[in-house]
Amino acid sequence: MQDTKLLGACGLYCGACYHYLAFLPGNEHLLEKYRQRGRELEKCDGCRSTANTEHCAQCTLKSCANLQGVLHCGLCPSYPCEELKKFQHDGRLHHIVVLDNIEHLKKIEPEKWLLEQSHRWQCRCGRRFSWYDENCFDCSSPLPSYGFRKFS
Repeated sequence: MQDTKLLGACGLYCGACYHYLAFLPGNEHLLEKYRQRGRELEKCDGCRSTANTEHCAQCTLKSCANLQGVLHCGLCPSYPCEELKKFQHDGRLHHIVVLDNIEHLKKIEPEKWLLEQSHRWQCRCGRRFSWYDENCFDCSSPLPSYGFRKFS
């Protein structure tokens, strides 16, 4: 059984988050990118891990899923709740997909979804990329991330 720590209760794939990716070997450029902007990245090992950013540690959706005893919001009797809908429409492009992700998650095993997401967020050269990377750091190929999408 695959570790589900990268499966966000909300339906996000934590493996495409800078707070996770920047601390993997070979991704020092991400840490430097933030330092140049005068910011430091907090390390996060995924929603279901014990090492979270302050924001993720205080996530109300994660807390609710834990209280309900479910892995993700799609397994909750109140799904889709207003809190999740607000999260989906809070202006962050990578949040727009949470309900679609959860609907897909409800049809397959979490391990299969995590494998699909791992492939989805990996360049054809093998480098993992984030929600907003527009080009691969290794091969410069354009990436199917939210960085290139324009939403009205």
